[in-house]
Amino acid sequence: MGGDESLQNPHDRFIRHFLAEIDHVRELVAWQLPAAVVDQLDLASIQPAKQSFVNKTLREDLSDLVFNVHLAHDAGEAMVVLLFEHKSAPDEMTPFQVLRYMVEICQERHRNGQPLCCVIPIILYHGPRPWRVARSIQELIDVPEPLKPYIPQFSLPLIDLSQCSDEELRGKSIFLATMTLLKYIKRDELPEQLPEIFSLYRQLLPPATALESLEVVLRYLINGTDRVTREDLSAVVAKTLQQQGTSLMPTIAEQWLQEGIEQGIEKGIERGREQGELIGKIQAFQAVLGRETSQRDALSKLPIDELMRIVAELTKAIEENRAR
Repeated sequence: MGGDESLQNPHDRFIRHFLAEIDHVRELVAWQLPAAVVDQLDLASIQPAKQSFVNKTLREDLSDLVFNVHLAHDAGEAMVVLLFEHKSAPDEMTPFQVLRYMVEICQERHRNGQPLCCVIPIILYHGPRPWRVARSIQELIDVPEPLKPYIPQFSLPLIDLSQCSDEELRGKSIFLATMTLLKYIKRDELPEQLPEIFSLYRQLLPPATALESLEVVLRYLINGTDRVTREDLSAVVAKTLQQQGTSLMPTIAEQWLQEGIEQGIEKGIERGREQGELIGKIQAFQAVLGRETSQRDALSKLPIDELMRIVAELTKAIEENRAR
């Protein structure tokens, strides 16, 4: 995940958080690889690899993306290494990049006195356009037929979410909800998909980790797409989580206040979007406080100064409630 796929990339950060749950790794493997391959793997044994890659760039790129899995029908120490690579845009050099990673993984095992092993790369791609660039080294190196045996060959499993139908992704699981979010994150249809996605998260997230997971999703939506406004996001979150009957929404709103996730409102004023931003915040905060939500048409008739005064009043009320 080098270059545009660096740790500064919100898509990259979200994928790494997603793969931190081993159950998600198992589901990706079972979902993508052929049944005959999955049958050879003991999915219950999947664990993050702890290699300390010598190359600093590779160490940063591969951290949290490499997993060890034992063979299902071998009582010994034989294992396979799973290598995940994420792409939010087509990249024809991906096969070469993956080959470099595979060599580095095997080289590190050799340095540590470990036997070389099979490395299975899995590419998770969620750009809006189909992946139509190279999926093999052979496609990158143009040589006469007699020379082709000298080009490295390996299969590059590709999860192309742009080609996954909504029916294929429809189901009551956190895994499929996240795949749907990734599929639509760069599409104009994202606002239409959010209510169902948030509804699934609301129903299925374990109570102990629900707040943290929702916080990650919200941060991803705020930083990873321009297909949904903060106003739209605030309204969807307020409406969806209000049905929860718990303190999730107020707590998230408090964190927005504390951590400045919505500090972009000031920038929005400069960009001429202040009215919509302020209206969205007013409606969300009114929902948090259990007050009747003002109609957008009525709020849009108020001057900016009055909208800002209402926001300040609601912010103070939330802070007072939190202090009690």
